Amino acid sequence: MSDAWRMQDKARRVLQAAAIEAYGRAGVYVIMGQVMSRANLSDPKEFRTVAQYLEGKGWIAEADSNYGIFVLTPEGVDTAMN
Repeated sequence: MSDAWRMQDKARRVLQAAAIEAYGRAGVYVIMGQVMSRANLSDPKEFRTVAQYLEGKGWIAEADSNYGIFVLTPEGVDTAMN
């Protein structure tokens, strides 16, 4: 299994977990700990790496410096739901 595939898998899990926490709505703030738990991730550093990837794709926004809180963009919600 390649590193790129692993990143995409983790990113999808985090994005879907965030969408659930946001009740499927863009612009709703979600909290890292709840998203990590739902996505089955335990390493905050790994989570931040995934969150940076998602932010680079334009799927999350308005994150604080540690990605402790952030929102999904409309594109992020669409991607999570498909």
